[in-house]
Amino acid sequence: MIRITLEDINRKSPYEIALNNGDFDFTTDSGTRYSVSFLEDVPLGGCDTYQFGFRKREDSHSGYDVKVRDTLITIIEQFFAENDNVLLYICDTSDGCEAKRNRLFIRWFEDFASPERFTLKTANATVEGQGFYAAIIVENCNPMLEAIVSDFKQTEESLTGEKP
Repeated sequence: MIRITLEDINRKSPYEIALNNGDFDFTTDSGTRYSVSFLEDVPLGGCDTYQFGFRKREDSHSGYDVKVRDTLITIIEQFFAENDNVLLYICDTSDGCEAKRNRLFIRWFEDFASPERFTLKTANATVEGQGFYAAIIVENCNPMLEAIVSDFKQTEESLTGEKP
């Protein structure tokens, strides 16, 4: 089970976060509602792994909002401040925009995170005709970093049938 202190997030986040059935919800200035979740996944390298989920609560078009990025980064930063776990990111494939969504998330994270602090490994494959994009984020101080990256590479190999 992850630990995240809501009060710490709200001290730094541009949008007010509320807990809703274990998810972290927020509403933008334009009224768009988002939800962030952390679901326990298969351990990597002997380390607890949590799948990071981010979605709009309703199907609506909204323009770019830098405060959404900053809110997500604040939540992720708090996740690592309180946990020595792996964060697994898998792009939503429901609308065919997974490649664009993947590029945006990776760019946001790379803008925030220093390579001295975090290891970010990405993978992509086509599974049954569907593009599949995933990434892991691990703090470099995690003592199981090498085993985690190795497990992630093996998972990628099993999906693609190739060595990365």
